[in-house]
Amino acid sequence: MKFTALHATSGRLLALLALLAVTAALLIAGALRVSADQEYDLKLVPSSEEELTTLTIDGVASRTVAYDGAVARFRVVIERDSALEARQAGVLVVNAIRDAVVESCTPGEPEHADHTADPTCISPNGLQTVGFRLGQVWDWTESGRVLRGWEYEYRLQIAIRGTGFAGGLVDLVIGAGGDGLHFDGLDFTASGRAEAERLALLDAIDDAQSTADSIADHMGYEIVRVVELSPIGSLTASRVVEESAEAAFADDGFEPTPVFGGSESVTSRIRMVFELRPRSD
Repeated sequence: MKFTALHATSGRLLALLALLAVTAALLIAGALRVSADQEYDLKLVPSSEEELTTLTIDGVASRTVAYDGAVARFRVVIERDSALEARQAGVLVVNAIRDAVVESCTPGEPEHADHTADPTCISPNGLQTVGFRLGQVWDWTESGRVLRGWEYEYRLQIAIRGTGFAGGLVDLVIGAGGDGLHFDGLDFTASGRAEAERLALLDAIDDAQSTADSIADHMGYEIVRVVELSPIGSLTASRVVEESAEAAFADDGFEPTPVFGGSESVTSRIRMVFELRPRSD
C-alpha cells in the first residue's frame, strides 16, 4: 500500500516536471520570437540622419544713383579790437549772405523742376546755422601773452536741390561774404541713395543664390535650406558724368567756379551659407 502511494506520487511529480519543461520551452520560444520581431521592427525604422554639407557664397551687386543736390559749407571769421565790434561786423556779413541766398534761390520745389539746369537754386532748407563763437585772440611776444583782439566765427551750410547751381552758389556766397568768408567745401547728395542700396542688396542676394544653384547642380547636390545670411559691407565709388554750365549771374570778365555733378555707384555685398545634400535621382 505504501509502495503504491509512493509510485503514484512519483508519477504525479514526473508529470508536473514535464509540464513545467514544456511551459519553459514555450516561454523561451516566445521570447526568442519577440526579440526577433523587435529586431525586425528596428530595421524598418528609417534613420533621421542625412548626408549634408554646407556651401558659403559671397554675392555682390551694384546700382547707380544720380546726384540731385549739394551742400556747401562756409565760415565767417571776423577779428576786431573789441567783442562788440567783432560781433557786429560778423552779423552784417551773415545777413548779407542770407539776403543773397534768399534773393537767388526759390523757397520751394517748382513743378517739373530741372535739378541739373543752370541756374537752378531750389533751397527748401535754405541757410542753416551750424554753430558760432566769440573769443579772445592772443599773441605771444617777448614780454609774454598779449591780447590781440576778439574773433567772431560763424559756421553755416546751405543745402540746395539740383547740381546745376552748385558752382553758382559758391560764387554767390563768396561775393556776399567778402574777405571774411572761408569756404570749407562742397558735397553732392543723392536722395535716392537709400533705395539704391536696398536694391543692390537684393541683387547681391540673387547673385549668391544663382551661384549656389550652379555649384550645387554641377556637383550633383540640391539645396536644402539657407543656414545664414548676412550683409558684409558696402562700397560707394563716385563717378563724374556731367558738367555744370556757367553761373548766369556772372559779371563780364568774371570766371565762374566750375562744378562737375554726376552720380555714384553703390555696391552691396552679402554672405550666404547654404545646406546641401546629394540628389536622390
